[in-house]
Amino acid sequence: MEKFKNFNVDKVNLLNKNKILELIPSYSNKFDIKIFNIIDSTNSYLLNKFDKSEYDNTSIAVVSAEIQLKGRGRENRKWYGGTLGNTLTLSLLWRFEGGVSILSGLSLVIGVVLVRVLRSFSNCNIYLKWPNDILHDSNKLAGILVELRGKLDGPAFAVIGIGINFQLPLSIKSHIQQKVTDLLQCTGNVYDRNEIFGALLVQLYTVLSDFEKYGFSYFKDEWMSYHAYQGKNVTLLFPDRQSVDGIVDDVNDDGSICLITPDGRQSYNTGNISMRLKDN
Repeated sequence: MEKFKNFNVDKVNLLNKNKILELIPSYSNKFDIKIFNIIDSTNSYLLNKFDKSEYDNTSIAVVSAEIQLKGRGRENRKWYGGTLGNTLTLSLLWRFEGGVSILSGLSLVIGVVLVRVLRSFSNCNIYLKWPNDILHDSNKLAGILVELRGKLDGPAFAVIGIGINFQLPLSIKSHIQQKVTDLLQCTGNVYDRNEIFGALLVQLYTVLSDFEKYGFSYFKDEWMSYHAYQGKNVTLLFPDRQSVDGIVDDVNDDGSICLITPDGRQSYNTGNISMRLKDN
């Protein structure tokens, strides 16, 4: 790790497990937090732990790292994390007693968590792009990766990965093939990542508990109020390189997006579909 040799750690707001737990005293006994200096991928760490039957479900496993060497986004895209203190990346393993079949819309409710938390720390206009990108002024501020394990009839497990840009250097932004931003650029403020980490855990616990009981429909109206592309002309891009144009018209109770197309009102499931403004 030669490139970190001259890095002044004293000037970095490092993640601190004890501080995070002190910030959420009512929830501190619910989480088993591990913070690494360097890791390949926080999602992969939890998936490997689960696949090897090393997961102890007496508490909720949470993993974070200062540096991810192989961070992943949707469709296995690389997640660029910058250097020490520039981002917050964490993954959480949640057990659902129901099966995988009831988890449609899960990634959308994680978007609700992120908007709630980030808006609570700033006055910025932070919104969602279906299915789960977090935007400020059409630029990506944060992302979500949900990976599932389990059976159709239960139980099911979700590894929920979250990445938030705090202060990305230009050298990192230049490698990202989409418009991105960070909290410093959006707000002009430097935030303590431990405080946002703690707030995320509280909201994740609350929202996932409600999602397990009521499903995505419970959050649908709130999600719609955050959707940046409602009523906009968009193009949906599919993994097979096909596409469809239309006007965004709501989401369904299962989290699928609805478009008004030349063939009428159509619904599309999340999968690996990407959405782009038609004018872009």
